[in-house]
Amino acid sequence: MAEALAQRSDEELILACRGATPEAARALVGELAARHLERLAGFLSSITGDPSEALDLAQEAFVRVYRNREKYREVARFRTWLYTIGRNLALNELRDRKRRPRAGPGRPTADGEEPGAVALAPAEDDGPAEAVAREDLQERVRREIRALPPHYAAVVVLCDLEERTYAEAAEVLDVPVGTVRSRLSRARERLAQRLRSVLT
Repeated sequence: MAEALAQRSDEELILACRGATPEAARALVGELAARHLERLAGFLSSITGDPSEALDLAQEAFVRVYRNREKYREVARFRTWLYTIGRNLALNELRDRKRRPRAGPGRPTADGEEPGAVALAPAEDDGPAEAVAREDLQERVRREIRALPPHYAAVVVLCDLEERTYAEAAEVLDVPVGTVRSRLSRARERLAQRLRSVLT
């Protein structure tokens, strides 16, 4: 059954949830979670600034997908619908956070990586020194993205790391395409300024 699920598109899986038994719907949503949980958590981390909290919110987003599976409409791609649910959860968390203080930054996942981590491809002839330098640069880029205001970090993650179109990012963020373009331009400018010392 797992192979059959892997062959189906996201939209086919969520539509198959309609009228499915609870067990079948859980399996279908589980397949969707296997495909999207890590990237969704990375996106949400750009909003919350806390990778551990973002992973919790991403998991909650899939609980909401399961509960609201009958409400999915084919007007939007599944991934856009999912990211909109996640974004709303993250924004609610930010509002709640203002009311209650939290202690300490987030923790990495069990494998030591933050969800949605930036990864630079190694060169064929990289030695140990180059590998260490690349890892240092990746960590610096992650820190700088987290340091951006949430509305800038979210657009960088969607457009630059996940390679979404401006239209897809606009739909997820519920803003006009022009706003996505201007935020991305400003975010890239800020990142370039902050990283210039590292890259030169």
